[in-house]
Amino acid sequence: MMSSPPRLRDDLTVSQQDAAGGTVVIVKDPVSGDFFRFREAEHFIARQFDGATPLEVIRRRTEERFGAALPAATLAAFCNTLERAGLLESEDSSKRRGPKTGRVRGNLFRIRFKAFDPNELFDRLVHRVWFCFTPSFIVVSAAVILAAAATLVANWGDVRTDVSGLLRLTTLPQFLAVIFLVGSAHEFAHGLTCKHFGGAVHEMGFMLIYFQPAFYCNVSDAWLFPDKAKRLWVSFAGPYFELFLWGVATLAWRVTAPETWINYVALIVMAGSGISTLFNFNPFIKLDGYYLLSDYLDIPNLRRRSFRYVGSLLQRLFGFGNPATELLSARERRIFLLYGSVALSGTLALLAYVLTSLGGYLVEGRQALAVLLTAGYVVLKFRRRFLRLFGTRGTPADEDDDADVDSAAAPAPSASRHRDRTKRRRSWKRRHTWMALAAAALPLLFVGRMQLRVGGPFTVLPVHNADVRTEIDGIIESVNVTEGDHVRAGDVIARLADRETRAQLEQTEAQMQQARARLRLLQAGPAQDSIQLARTAVQRAQDGLKYAVARLDRNKKLAETGVMTRIELENTQEQADAAKSDLAEADRKLQVLLRGSRPEEIDATRAEIARLDAQQRYLADQLTRVEVRSPATGVVATPARQLKEMAGQAVPKGALITKVFDMEKLTVDIAIPEKEVAEVRVGQPVALKARAYPNETFHGTVASIATSVQLPTSPAGSEATIAEPTTASAAPRTILVTTEIDNGSLMLKPGMTGQAKVACGTRRLIDLVTRRLARTVKVEFWSWW
Repeated sequence: MMSSPPRLRDDLTVSQQDAAGGTVVIVKDPVSGDFFRFREAEHFIARQFDGATPLEVIRRRTEERFGAALPAATLAAFCNTLERAGLLESEDSSKRRGPKTGRVRGNLFRIRFKAFDPNELFDRLVHRVWFCFTPSFIVVSAAVILAAAATLVANWGDVRTDVSGLLRLTTLPQFLAVIFLVGSAHEFAHGLTCKHFGGAVHEMGFMLIYFQPAFYCNVSDAWLFPDKAKRLWVSFAGPYFELFLWGVATLAWRVTAPETWINYVALIVMAGSGISTLFNFNPFIKLDGYYLLSDYLDIPNLRRRSFRYVGSLLQRLFGFGNPATELLSARERRIFLLYGSVALSGTLALLAYVLTSLGGYLVEGRQALAVLLTAGYVVLKFRRRFLRLFGTRGTPADEDDDADVDSAAAPAPSASRHRDRTKRRRSWKRRHTWMALAAAALPLLFVGRMQLRVGGPFTVLPVHNADVRTEIDGIIESVNVTEGDHVRAGDVIARLADRETRAQLEQTEAQMQQARARLRLLQAGPAQDSIQLARTAVQRAQDGLKYAVARLDRNKKLAETGVMTRIELENTQEQADAAKSDLAEADRKLQVLLRGSRPEEIDATRAEIARLDAQQRYLADQLTRVEVRSPATGVVATPARQLKEMAGQAVPKGALITKVFDMEKLTVDIAIPEKEVAEVRVGQPVALKARAYPNETFHGTVASIATSVQLPTSPAGSEATIAEPTTASAAPRTILVTTEIDNGSLMLKPGMTGQAKVACGTRRLIDLVTRRLARTVKVEFWSWW
């Protein structure tokens, strides 16, 4: 007991509030800036501490007021708690407690850098931004956010393309500058909202949360607001205003030209604020979303108390730990169980990711010092969470948690001791039961056996596939199949137009008939009737020449006597010359007929016939190729829409019409990690789950194991032999394991993916549990020295 009656400090700020569990009182220490939460009974007791009333009188008044027993030891413990918190008037407390004037506070993983006191600045600004606290602004901003969300969904492809351009080192300064301004606006929204509702804001600055930069604005005075809605608005204002800026930036990005600076800044705000808003509203990270949930539920220190409650449940389950637990209502137990379970699962998942991903990368890279530093970081980061989970009430609160002074009236010491003894007996029974189960399960690790399964992603490939291509140029007249049709080798898939080819073939056939007739004529030679006619013509020409010569001689004599004129003589001379020419021409024709056809003419005609015959065969072959036929039996794999659009298109020789896959038997390539492939053998059974059919399991056997390692970091299609040296930065390597499966149901399609497991035989349970650790020790750790 204290030597003198305790006295509560007079300078404390008190705010009474209605909460889900009843009336609570929030007390602020104006010197240290700390906040404390009292239940109704605790506040009633604290108000009795006037420095004159003895503790025994206060104890009786409390029992009369609330109708419950208050042991003197409990009251004394409550006084000591208030004294340690610095809420009682005493010389020691005044020495221990003082204003937090340092600009840098916190620990290695949560450091605060106080920048300035913004209270006067907010006093000037809050009256100038009055419109931000009106219903009209809420409606307009909500409409902007919804319109931006619709714009983002409609233009997701463009967003991904533009955001990828920001992932350059040269854009980092601009990105940080814009995000700094947006983060400042976020914190100003918190502070101005708190000031709008009558609170004071005396601290604003910069902080590092697990080495990640962030801004902060201390709006702890909002805890003094009696109205719960106002407290929620203070927490909600920052992320909501940033979300509004994101909406404005998204719309500006869409309506401005890509090469302008406005578009560039809007893109940075859209990318940075979009990501930060997701984190801010996450209730399992101690940011705005967490404090919104905590204030909405009227449960301060939600995360710490949830971890402590789940830890106490685990302790009681296994029979360990202190049986004394915090007095909680049924509502608080439900909330703590739900929130603590989800938060604990996330923490353990993050820890597992760090240990498996980062730890495995460092171990394989032979980074011994980095492994030790990472392990130390993980221990420091998660130590307090596990202490909070399995520790006692003495576990300190986080730096940014509001301190609790929850000291409800306790039962009488005798009844408490009786319950403690009962809980200890139950604890020992549970502990012995778990120890017996562990002792019974230990031999199973060495005797029990289980199937070892090695898994990896797979891709379905056809065993046989064929491309159906055109053999000639042409215009597609019709396509006779559609997607999914089953065709056999030789079936007509499509047909090309053949009108022009048929016309050329008919013309060529007519020219060949003409050439063959001419050849027959040359080979038969001249007919006897033709020769006789030619000879008759020669005889007639000779007779005509004799007559013309005789007449010419007679006329010359007449001309000499003067009886005939000179002109008449010349006409006679011309007739004689013409008769001589006719005789020569008739004689030439007779000689030609007598000689017969020349060999050169016959050869030329035969060559012409050969050319026309080749052209005829070519055109006939072209006509047979207008029908595009399937070279193999299988299923048409080209989309129906694409096949339908081909009709009427001009295609060159070799153009792809469709693909035909043999779907009844498929090849499946399974990418097995290099570390696991030693357990795989040809002939082992394989089970496959395709993403398209999650309720179906397909089965096959290992057909072959590749002799080369797949390098994901290499260019497409490149491979490296197993003997090639590796580097620490190389991505995990895989080896292709091939299996063939029957696909009579035609459910699987080429290109489908999923996960496969290869059954590698039974192993001891202890071997299955320790195989990866043993491999790391025997290979990776062994290589360190």
